[in-house]
Amino acid sequence: MKKPKLSLFIFIDAFGREIFLRHPFFLQGLIRDHKKLDTILGYSSACDPSIISGKLPCEHLMWSSFYYDPKGSPFKWTRALAILPDSIFLRGRVRHYLSRLIKKVLGFTGYFQLYGVPFKYLPLFNYAEKKRIWVPGGLLHGETIFDKLARHGIPHYVHDSAVSDETKLARLTADIESQRIEFAYCSLGKLDALMHAVGTRDPKVTELIHWYDQQVRRLITTAEEHYEEVSWYVFTDHGMHDITEGYDLISDIQETGLRWNEDYVAFYDSTMARFWFLTDEARQKITARLNTHPKGRLLTDDALKHEGIYFADHLYGELIFLINSGIQIVPSFMGIKQIKGMHGYSPQDADSAASICSNRELPESLTKIHQIYHLMHKETGYCD
Repeated sequence: MKKPKLSLFIFIDAFGREIFLRHPFFLQGLIRDHKKLDTILGYSSACDPSIISGKLPCEHLMWSSFYYDPKGSPFKWTRALAILPDSIFLRGRVRHYLSRLIKKVLGFTGYFQLYGVPFKYLPLFNYAEKKRIWVPGGLLHGETIFDKLARHGIPHYVHDSAVSDETKLARLTADIESQRIEFAYCSLGKLDALMHAVGTRDPKVTELIHWYDQQVRRLITTAEEHYEEVSWYVFTDHGMHDITEGYDLISDIQETGLRWNEDYVAFYDSTMARFWFLTDEARQKITARLNTHPKGRLLTDDALKHEGIYFADHLYGELIFLINSGIQIVPSFMGIKQIKGMHGYSPQDADSAASICSNRELPESLTKIHQIYHLMHKETGYCD
């Protein structure tokens, strides 16, 4: 006997609008409506909490992963690891295992990666996503759809970020076949990882999207066999840009002659540089250096407010520099090698746009990724 209803929310990381349009076979014949959605300036650390809460980063307080906090840093004990030579520490496999070790020692349950943050600088920073965001109480501030599901006792599936896409889909399929759930949120990450490695136009990308097409079709068919009504939405948080150039922004700042941790502290992401100032001289020199920089632009307070990432206490940086689309900051605290694909550029760029498609008509008011929350809220059938 079929159960009444199932709501499926399938998240394919980096399956942006341009990628979606480039692969028209995806769920062809099943899609009733699809739309472009504006992303949020930043990375998944900003986008994911916004999608599941309906709030902007300035409201839920989660934007970038690392922020300057020498007094509250949980990484003070890692100073001893600074003796590790770069030839060892900067190896991807070594960083991966060290990340797992540090996560376990600190009791973090959220997503955590060291990337290329130097151990000698790590004790100056704190980390935002200490807790797993996919469960009730996961955000720094405010509630998510998972708080709502728990409060109303709605049986649901949510992915485990530590397992493969294949395992996530197998577990979801099992829950559908057993009719255990009424709501599902499943985040799939292989596409994002692949396009970072090969770019957006490699044949492997099309091959993987064909695989996703097959898997989602199978999931929908299974759901329709076990539920009277199935609502499904396939969406993402951002697109992906092909990298055309690497740029050494760190050297530009070092050429000012300013002293690290005496005049300023910076965090160098792949597409942004964020600064905190310890002297007025540092503020003036770095602002002057970046104000007319040919490779990017400083973000004004008005621009930050427009994007929903302005923090009055400058939690994530007193000065934020965004590099031009298609350029990667290399080296950075995210890595020392130029890769093929990256996101985290201006949301106004076509390649930054997110996407959503569904077997339901999508509301005209749905224009930004954090508004996906309202679709989830409506699907639960509760008003609070």
